[in-house]
Amino acid sequence: MYNLSLMDWMQITLNTSKDQADFVSEILMGLGSSSITFSDTHDDAIFEPPVGETPLWQNTTITALFDLDVDQNHVQDMLLQICNINNTSFELLKDRTWEDECKKDFHPMQFGKRIWICPSWEDLSKLPKDAVVIDMDPGLAFGTGTHQTTDLCLQYLDEKPPIDKSVIDYGSGTGILAIAAVKLGASSAIAIDNDPQAVVATLNNIKNNKVDDKICALHTDEEGKLDKVDLLIANILANPLIGLCEHFSGLVKTGGKIALSGILQDQLDMVINTYSEYFDNLTIIQKDDWCRIDGTRK
Repeated sequence: MYNLSLMDWMQITLNTSKDQADFVSEILMGLGSSSITFSDTHDDAIFEPPVGETPLWQNTTITALFDLDVDQNHVQDMLLQICNINNTSFELLKDRTWEDECKKDFHPMQFGKRIWICPSWEDLSKLPKDAVVIDMDPGLAFGTGTHQTTDLCLQYLDEKPPIDKSVIDYGSGTGILAIAAVKLGASSAIAIDNDPQAVVATLNNIKNNKVDDKICALHTDEEGKLDKVDLLIANILANPLIGLCEHFSGLVKTGGKIALSGILQDQLDMVINTYSEYFDNLTIIQKDDWCRIDGTRK
């Protein structure tokens, strides 16, 4: 990320396709852009992109910042000649501290009765005295609680705190669920993810929340043979959940619990049919289009 100091900027906005976005970005950088941002043109959500891939929308909006004295005509001419883009808009952005502007969009978020996710710059004295605070700044991805699937998992932990229980957070992303579990009383937690970036994010968040004595972060390649746990919580997607069912069943103690999220309503039957071989008392909790399935190991 570029350090955009206090000054005026010229912002250029254009729309392009997913296939052309990287190429257009390279051209803009070559023309002197100091910062480039991709966003969705039509507000279509992207969930869980494949590991190592940059998620882009089929219709992608590119926003680029240039020095105030940029030659707008030259930029337009080059975009037309090289990228066949003839519809660009220019906007003057008055000076501001960009980090402070970013902070305005992120505030403490409450989940369940007690869990609060708070950026590091917030004043925690304003929160309720019984608040369970997870210190987490907005980052690249992997879940900071704002998506319904993460919300469903946090609600589970809030309603059924795993006091003195051992926990696995599978598909941990930022490690938010493992951190919440420990702060709600879990004796230990293992955060597992197949993306090295997620493991790094988890390790940073574990340290920031001062729970590194109770949480171990692992890449799936390092998983090896794990002891069975009292609770396995997995916030991924339906197809991976189905594929991991037998593996998960081997990680949960008899009578232990499982909470699975990232399931759309029309995928429920597939997941339930798969997990009913190993788990009893399967129940469904829904938030908007997304569902969580809870169960007990046979």
